[in-house]
Amino acid sequence: MNSREHDDYATEGMPPPLSPDSGDLKITDGPAPGAGRSDDELLRRIAEWGIERRQWLVGFPVNLDFDYRPLADFLAVSLNNVGSPYTPSGYQMSTKPFERAVLDFFAGVAGAEPGEVEGYITNGGTESNIFGVRLGIRRYPDAVFYASADAHYSVDKFAALFSMDVTKVDVGADGGMDIEALADACRRHPGRPAVVLATVGTTMTGAADDVAAIRPALRRAGVERLHLHVDGAFGGLIVPFIDGYGPWAFDAGADSVAVSGHKMIGLPVPSGIVLARREQLEGVRHYLPQVDTDDHTLTGSRNGLNPLLIWWALRRLGRDGLAERARHCLDIAEYAERLLAAGGAEPRRCPHSVIVSFDRPSERVLRDWHLLDSGDRTHFVAMPHITRDHVERLCRDLGGARR
Repeated sequence: MNSREHDDYATEGMPPPLSPDSGDLKITDGPAPGAGRSDDELLRRIAEWGIERRQWLVGFPVNLDFDYRPLADFLAVSLNNVGSPYTPSGYQMSTKPFERAVLDFFAGVAGAEPGEVEGYITNGGTESNIFGVRLGIRRYPDAVFYASADAHYSVDKFAALFSMDVTKVDVGADGGMDIEALADACRRHPGRPAVVLATVGTTMTGAADDVAAIRPALRRAGVERLHLHVDGAFGGLIVPFIDGYGPWAFDAGADSVAVSGHKMIGLPVPSGIVLARREQLEGVRHYLPQVDTDDHTLTGSRNGLNPLLIWWALRRLGRDGLAERARHCLDIAEYAERLLAAGGAEPRRCPHSVIVSFDRPSERVLRDWHLLDSGDRTHFVAMPHITRDHVERLCRDLGGARR
């Protein structure tokens, strides 16, 4: 395995990237010559490198503060939560009781009354959003689909999947969707129902749409039929813990809600949670005789390990632990904003956001710190694993890069 040497301007102390030779990874007709001890060593080194890189990953909305190795025994168990989490199936090696406990917890965080909503654990935010928008399209096949101009890039994917055009609505000064612009867009389609995707925590700025204002504004615009889906993949575990923030999900009029599992909680693999009002799931629920269970999911066979991981983490965090994490991230974002401003990097941050955008640094800094190239800007994302030390080292590196 090759380790690319740092150039003369590499960040001090950073482990060099690991690049396995293609010959080391080739799968052959029989057992590979390296199968066994040498493969184990290769994977061990890559895992150690990944753990070390936590000290330099500041540009993506993913929490790296986790360690699920106590659950390693489950890597020898085939866990399949096929079908609905709420009914048993013919395949008995599942974690559905754990999944239901996770869903009940998130229903409370999303402002639902007990028994009001159901859902399932997905493979990530895109699947969760597809599920929520699909519910709206099934309710209102002639609907017009609306989303913020800063909504997640997957909006275009599932607009194409459902053969629908998406009307992109401008954002306001706070980075959230301009609700009056949304109402005006609806007025241009009189008599048509609306499927609206509201975003709580955009990818590039962390801004949140005013979910509670959408339903009243569209009612005034003459929209009588509305399915409101909230993409809270990023902000859904931040805004509920901001004092005085107010309703953002079911208590704000949402019909379906998506939250990410791997962002604020932290997981070794992507995961998501989707919830919807129970009466709206009846149109997609059906019985699967092949596995003897009801099903309202998109995928049928589902990863049974993710519910266990999320449950294990939440049992150790609880609501108070998540609130502490949200406060930590907001504090780190404020600290980064101050230090970046002192260094002349022209930072900007939306209200209640853990994302700080700033002037684009050099290619080397982008690469070393896992920062995204957004034209003349990039952004720092304050996640639970990030400390003030990360911020200070980044700012020192930015200063060195400009000298």
